[in-house]
Amino acid sequence: MQTPDAPEPHVDRPDDAGQPALDTLLRRSAEGDRAAFSAFYDATVPWVHGLAEAMFGPGDDAAAATVRTYLTAWEEASEAGLDLSERDDATHRERQVFTWLEVLAHRVMTSLRRAGGSAAERGRRPGPAGPAPLPEDLVGRVAPDAYEAVRLAWLGGCTDREVADRLGLPADEARTLLRDGVRQVVAARRDLTQDAARPSAPAPATGPALGADVREDVDAGRTLELADLSAVHALDTAGHTAAFSAVQRRGGELARWRSRVDGARQAVAWAFRSVTAEPPSALLDEVLRRLPAQDVGMDLIGDESAPAGPPRDRLRWLKVTALLLLAALVLGVGGWTVWSQFTRPGIVHRIDQSKDLFTTSEYPAQDGGTVQAFLSREQNSGYLTISGMPQLPEGQSYQLWLYPSDGTAPASLGTYDANGFGEPITFRGLDRFAAMGISVEPSSGSEVPTSEPVVGVDLDPTAQTGPRYGGRPSTN
Repeated sequence: MQTPDAPEPHVDRPDDAGQPALDTLLRRSAEGDRAAFSAFYDATVPWVHGLAEAMFGPGDDAAAATVRTYLTAWEEASEAGLDLSERDDATHRERQVFTWLEVLAHRVMTSLRRAGGSAAERGRRPGPAGPAPLPEDLVGRVAPDAYEAVRLAWLGGCTDREVADRLGLPADEARTLLRDGVRQVVAARRDLTQDAARPSAPAPATGPALGADVREDVDAGRTLELADLSAVHALDTAGHTAAFSAVQRRGGELARWRSRVDGARQAVAWAFRSVTAEPPSALLDEVLRRLPAQDVGMDLIGDESAPAGPPRDRLRWLKVTALLLLAALVLGVGGWTVWSQFTRPGIVHRIDQSKDLFTTSEYPAQDGGTVQAFLSREQNSGYLTISGMPQLPEGQSYQLWLYPSDGTAPASLGTYDANGFGEPITFRGLDRFAAMGISVEPSSGSEVPTSEPVVGVDLDPTAQTGPRYGGRPSTN
């Protein structure tokens, strides 16, 4: 539901005495504070659920998308990287957190929408009714047809081709219009933030006309222009991968690409801040119910369950008994198997036991060695087993990269020598990543890949290309 007069998120108003600011709540959530996370949910959920209802229509699908967004926000709160301090203006801090959450919500919801079936099936799903009038603060700053293209991408989760279909335009015209709309929204936000005088006409197009697809733009050297389409998740996975790979090859454009994507996402999230909807009252309970259980270590048994009185002796007896039983299991028949289950990383065990475990075939590396991925959407996590990689010359190492589905910069999983792959390598946030790759880098590691990957693994369990398997690993 769009409510043009809705205010921006703001939790430290004078009438909210004692309520921490959004960035404080997010930081406490990252530390595992569920009360803070509940307050964070209450302060922000109208905007998140507004986006969900715009993309899916009111009902169960929107509620499920909102829940998934907050579960992802809980997982990624520690990685927000907002670089804020108490010296920053309070309004600036709140806008930064709001933008982070809205961009995360859009990524999650777009992934859910596109994972649901064919393009024809998606086209029949509820989306933003249109065309819609321009918000008052964008009148005279953004062309109505360009705004409509951006609205379809952001509130509808549409790809560039779907935008073209909805607008009844050739692909090249629709893609250019979408790019221009994003740039005009960026300019409008900058002008309004700086209190500039209202222009008498919409901002002009800011770049060359785009082609009908990513490949045409890459071949014509228009890779930087694709950052605006990437910012609103309007490129499909293949398009994002092709565009970002081209940016990496051009070297000097990488920093500009990142800056342009980040700036555009902040501006577009701001432009649609008036889209809000109240969620079902029980939704917070569902979110909290599905948060990961908090593990209690043996050293905390006394705090959790020991009664007052002679508890120290009882606790010591429990610990000794537990250790003796564990030793007996290890030394008994099948002890090695039990030991491996107790000591293997927890995430590996949870993935192996998940009902939707997907196992890829072994992907061969260029000069020897194999990589296999074990994936679980239920756990939103995965792990990799790597073996047989050849030794590298001194001063070089293997570096693992996770490539985001939205085409932004890859995330490093660390550097390894050929002998360092004995244990599974785990990662979280499966819904954020399209592929994993291994490149050869200096021993100290690189900020971005500097060489072609020696092996790449598709992390989408629904993909139809590359080696696939899908069953459970025979070793489990």
